[in-house]
Amino acid sequence: MLMRRILIVGAGRSSAALVRYLLEKSFSEKLKVIIADISVDNAKKLVKDHENAIVVELDIFNVESRQALVKGADIVISMLPARFHMEIAKDCLA
Repeated sequence: MLMRRILIVGAGRSSAALVRYLLEKSFSEKLKVIIADISVDNAKKLVKDHENAIVVELDIFNVESRQALVKGADIVISMLPARFHMEIAKDCLA
């Protein structure tokens, strides 16, 4: 069975519990968790070299990179400030 790819956009403090939960479930639920943030260091602190985690540098204002990441995901979770959710939602619908 293929692993489902969950994209989490934003690696701030509010995403820590979510990332931890998804990584704990990643083996039993066959999840690959991709954390995309402008700060790779912040994202790396959240995943602690977990084998089912991928850290990606993402400037959310880079439309092509953002859309490519969204296109490759099965589930997208925006942990960005609320004012940016609409852009992520539009990418998901596209």
